[in-house]
Amino acid sequence: RESTDPKELWKKVRSFMGIGILGTFTPLFLGTLVTWLFTNDFWVSLLIGLAISGTSLATKSLILEDLDLLRTKLGHSMLGGGMVDNILSFIILTLALKTIADGSLELLGITTTLLLVSGFFIGVLFVGYYIYPIIGPTFAKYDESGFVFAFIMGLLVAGIGQLIGLHFIIGAYLAGLFVREEIMPQSPATKEFYGDLGRLDSSFRVLSHGFLGPIFIISVAYKVNFAAARIAPLFLLGLIGAAIAGKVIGAGGGAYISGEHTKIESLTIGVGMNGRGTVELILAAIGLEIGVLTENHLSLLVFTAFITTLMVPIVLRYLVPKLSNLERV
Repeated sequence: RESTDPKELWKKVRSFMGIGILGTFTPLFLGTLVTWLFTNDFWVSLLIGLAISGTSLATKSLILEDLDLLRTKLGHSMLGGGMVDNILSFIILTLALKTIADGSLELLGITTTLLLVSGFFIGVLFVGYYIYPIIGPTFAKYDESGFVFAFIMGLLVAGIGQLIGLHFIIGAYLAGLFVREEIMPQSPATKEFYGDLGRLDSSFRVLSHGFLGPIFIISVAYKVNFAAARIAPLFLLGLIGAAIAGKVIGAGGGAYISGEHTKIESLTIGVGMNGRGTVELILAAIGLEIGVLTENHLSLLVFTAFITTLMVPIVLRYLVPKLSNLERV
C-alpha cells in the first residue's frame, strides 16, 4: 500500500527513528520484566516481550485513514515508526532464534548473525529502492505477469532469508513493502501507459486478505485457550499494562524527543502505536513453533493484542479533536 511505501516514509526518517527504536525497546523491556516475574524463564520472557513490542501497519493505516490522519506528518511518523519497530523486532527475533538453536550465547555467533541479518536487510532495501522500480513496471504491463513476478519476488526474498538463518516470514515481510508501490505505479502518466492496475491490486488482496490471512488467523485461533485469562488474570493485566505503557512512553517519548511533534501529538502517536495484530501473532506463533511458548502464552498474547488494538480508536477519537495545525503531506 502507498501508506507504507518505504521511499515516501524514508523522507521523514528523522521524525520516526526515535519512535521506532524507543517504541520497540521500551515495551520489550517492560514485557520481558512482567513475564519474568510470573514465569522466571528468560527465553519465555524475551519472546513475550518481543511479541508485545510489535505493531500492526495495516491496522494503523485503517485507523489513520478513518480519522483523516493518514496524509499528515503525524500519520507518516506513526507509520514510519511502525516500520522501524517491526524490522527491529524481526532482527531481535532472529538473534534469539539463533541463540536458542545453538543452545548457548556465543559472541562470535551473535555477531555473525547480526552482520548477516543487517546485510540481508540492507540488500533487500537496496534492491527494493533501486532495482525493483526499474524491472517491476516491465512486468506490470500484463496483469498475469505482474502478479506472478511480484509473488515470485516475495518467495525468493523469503527463501534467501531462510537460507542465511532468518525465519521465512521476515523476508516475505520486507519484500511485501515494495510490491504494490513499484509493480503498480499510480501517477497519471504511468496509469495512461500501463493501464488501470487495480486488478493486480485486487489479486493480492484476494490472495492475502481473502485466503492466506484467514488461514493463519484460524490456525492461531485453534490454539487459543480462553481459560488462560481466568488462570492468570494478573499476568494478563500485567502484559496489557506493559504493552500500553511501553508504546505510550517509548513511541510517544521518541516522538517528543525528536522535536518534530508537540506533547499532544506525541501522546497521540504513543496511543496509536498500540495497534497490534498480525506481527504480534506471527512472533507468538514462531515462539510456539520452536517450543518456547505454550498455548496459554499464545492465548494471553492474543487477548493483549485484541484489547490494546480495541483501545486505540476509542482513545484517539478523544485525542484527535485536541490536535491543531496538523501538517499535511
